[in-house]
Amino acid sequence: MLAKTLQILIDDNLTTAKEIGELSGVSTSTVYRWISGQSQPDYDSIRLLVRHLPNRKAQEAILASFSAGTSWQFEHMELELDVNDDGRIDVDDALDAAIKMMRGSAETLTQLRAAQNGETMDSEKTLQQIALLNQVARNCTITQRVLVDMAEQKRKRKLRLVERI
Repeated sequence: MLAKTLQILIDDNLTTAKEIGELSGVSTSTVYRWISGQSQPDYDSIRLLVRHLPNRKAQEAILASFSAGTSWQFEHMELELDVNDDGRIDVDDALDAAIKMMRGSAETLTQLRAAQNGETMDSEKTLQQIALLNQVARNCTITQRVLVDMAEQKRKRKLRLVERI
């Protein structure tokens, strides 16, 4: 199914075999082997491809075909990774998002404890809890994304240093 999806994306001019190879860290001939079904991409190749492919429609198609027949689900979130608005994405952003996540979690758990001890929780309060939990999940995702972004930047710097030598 992934092979067919890649071929459709190329046929529909959403990407090229060369771009797929560059973004996933493999040669163009390897991409053609994936398309012909002679080999399968590994998880890291798909992860890199989806993360860096500029066309969102192509990203969604690859994720859908890669996860077909599994219980995996994907959701796209627009996230601002510069949590503290200092113009950089760094460890401070990861920490700030994690702190917000912990505060939101504590607030939710406190309110759920109160509800368990007899305090009534009307539909409005329940909706507030759901919104708060969504924000907790969002901050957890931001923390993860910042750390992944930092790791990829570090890896790129190492590659540039090796190329200069």
